Amino acid sequence: MVEQVDYDQLEPETYQRIAEAIGEANPVLDIGCGEGKLANFLATTLGKEVRGIDISDFKLVKAREEARAQGVSHLVQFMEGDATHLNTIADQSFGAIVNVYTLHELEHPFKALEELRRVLGAGGKLVMVDFIKGGKAEKIWGERYYTPQEIESMLQEAGFSEVAMGFVRDDVIFGSWVKI
Repeated sequence: MVEQVDYDQLEPETYQRIAEAIGEANPVLDIGCGEGKLANFLATTLGKEVRGIDISDFKLVKAREEARAQGVSHLVQFMEGDATHLNTIADQSFGAIVNVYTLHELEHPFKALEELRRVLGAGGKLVMVDFIKGGKAEKIWGERYYTPQEIESMLQEAGFSEVAMGFVRDDVIFGSWVKI
């Protein structure tokens, strides 16, 4: 039997680390934003302008409701979309992009990384958090995950340079990269 892990317990520390990693960058794009927890956190605690994109319109309804409830709907915008086709977003529109537990969900991750690079401004930062291959999440959910080396290789090939890479816990990677 695989030990169950409550990954939601990692949110406070993870969100704080993301906030520190993006620094003064603004606006922020949250890819795979789900119910908008991170986007609303960045708007509420740092006053960031955030656009959240998720493939699930159902989750975006909850994200919008939470933004209204937290009084930050003037700072956040949520829209349905696919990370591999960000056609409605102009080149170099964002100072930072955050991607939490999304890379492994993408059917074409390299194409998504190329799109993220396109919409990220010069010197902009990509902050990514995801489960890694061989970790507990893989045993629980059986999805396709990547090793830290595979993630780094994909990002370098897409035109990003590593700034920092570490772990939130033993099977959850935390990294930040700069557009080169």
